[in-house]
Amino acid sequence: MDYNQSFNKLLVLAISLYLFFGVNNIFAGQIENKSKNFSTEAKKIKKRSSATFYGRLWIQYDNTDEETGSNDMKSSLRDNEGMGRFGIKGKESIGNGYTVNYKIEYAIDLGDGIATSDSTTCSRDNVSGSKKDCQTFLLKQGWIGFLTPIGQFKFGSMESPYKYLAKHDILHDTISQARDTRMISQGSMSHSSYWRESMQYELKSGNLRFAAIYGIGESSNNSVTNKDSGLGIEYKNFLIPNFSVVYARNHDDSADEENTKYTITYDMKLDGKKKIKVWYMHEDVELDTKLFTTSGNGEVDWYGIRYSSGPMTLQYSYADAKHDDASNKDRDGYNIGMTYKLSKQSRLYVGHSDSEAGSGDGTNQDISSTMLGIRHDF
Repeated sequence: MDYNQSFNKLLVLAISLYLFFGVNNIFAGQIENKSKNFSTEAKKIKKRSSATFYGRLWIQYDNTDEETGSNDMKSSLRDNEGMGRFGIKGKESIGNGYTVNYKIEYAIDLGDGIATSDSTTCSRDNVSGSKKDCQTFLLKQGWIGFLTPIGQFKFGSMESPYKYLAKHDILHDTISQARDTRMISQGSMSHSSYWRESMQYELKSGNLRFAAIYGIGESSNNSVTNKDSGLGIEYKNFLIPNFSVVYARNHDDSADEENTKYTITYDMKLDGKKKIKVWYMHEDVELDTKLFTTSGNGEVDWYGIRYSSGPMTLQYSYADAKHDDASNKDRDGYNIGMTYKLSKQSRLYVGHSDSEAGSGDGTNQDISSTMLGIRHDF
């Protein structure tokens, strides 16, 4: 749509001008402060690397219709989205403001003991053809890198900036999340999966956050991120307090297509420690044949509001997706949910989602789900 394209260009231009006049002062102050602290930091070097074991246990009961038009509601006790995790992370200071750090994280499923998604046909004995190995532990992210005065460098498997910037959905990694309800894009080029054999650079400086990722794997089993590239920019308190903007893009080299999004977010603090967050995201999608069947091309407008009070957080979000080629393949949907903190490490989830496809979308058709889950972090 022309007005969206125009707004997108103006937004990127505004960010560029803002950064041009502001970043030099930020860097100058940072370099001066870091140079003064180098000698002090060198005296505090630890002799051995730190290591922290952590994890997240998750199980949900859901009643879901995610089939291709069968309208057959199925009940399950599972973790189908990879929320359950365990991992290890650590770092070692090597002096002069430099640190070697790392993170290794695996998915687990308390429901069926298989971390492979329920939608994937797998076999413990046969990995040929369309079947994949049923893995008890499935690597999500695993990287080692350097934290330096000029930013973070990572090498290995990791999320792209497109996925982790402006991640607002409190139902993320549940069956009622916006991604699996076909409200927003999915896939490694957008809000799903991880880039393998890749390297990433990230800079955090004041209100600015910039990240770039590049896939360098050329092995036969990793054609997904070979020569693919992505970037993301986030600026908090942009022009006015509590107003944030995000621009992100992922480019698929082999298809010569890309997904692009921009997100605007406004946070409000109310009396009694109550908070409200509202957001709008626009996506120009070229690489998602689940959201947009046949061509994979279309545009998405996603609106959301979140209200927090004490241990409770409520959310409602709505998305309208327009197919580029055929209006009868458009889709719209919503999700609504709540999280309730039982303690610092445990919480309950309640969620419902519904997505309706156009009459021409004979592949995915309508999707709906209702779920109740419990999560414990350690």
